[in-house]
Amino acid sequence: MTAQWKQHAQKMLTGNRWLLAGILILFVVLNGIPQTFAPTIDAESMEPLTSTEMTLSFLSFLLTLLIAPLTIGWSWLVLSVSRGDKPAVSKLFEPFQTGYVKHVLAPFFVGLFIFLWALLLVIPGIVKAFSYSLTNYILRDQPELSALEAITESRRMMDGHKMDAFKLVLSFIGWFFVGVFTLGIGFLYVHPYFTTTYAAFYDSLRGADQPRTNHVGTPDMEQGF
Repeated sequence: MTAQWKQHAQKMLTGNRWLLAGILILFVVLNGIPQTFAPTIDAESMEPLTSTEMTLSFLSFLLTLLIAPLTIGWSWLVLSVSRGDKPAVSKLFEPFQTGYVKHVLAPFFVGLFIFLWALLLVIPGIVKAFSYSLTNYILRDQPELSALEAITESRRMMDGHKMDAFKLVLSFIGWFFVGVFTLGIGFLYVHPYFTTTYAAFYDSLRGADQPRTNHVGTPDMEQGF
């Protein structure tokens, strides 16, 4: 199946690579804005943070939260490309237009849950990262769900498929090295290729999933992390 998902992504990316590369540059620049405010802190220093450093650190964290929907926007963009649509910059900003608070909370909760699991051991953190990896796509296809409900639905859909996702990621290891060895330039090709393939993986699971009606409070939507 991995080969089929990758072939599908390559087909959908034909004629769209340069545009996606340009949108990716915009995505990276916007995501880098919070880091421009983050102060340089010496981890080995025993000196307490100054008031200026604390203010800049808080501002950087706040900006990171405020632009969090960009990550969801990229997922929606490559999902639309995987489904045969032309890339559009507007897709990147669509999560800001509807359900903004929910689209801030979803990445925050995903990051928090992965961090808490990683405190136990690295492996549980990685496993949970795969469990939550469909959250952004679910928010696109099931906008009626809350952030926590979308995370729960991702866990349900990934049940029994985390190894498939792991094999998919593993198949891109060589490409990731290409991105690193080209000082990041190669990621302009690799990242759209990988994320579009993962979107195809999501659609494959979604298509195989039997239609069901989920309601908060039923066993299917039992929330947790």
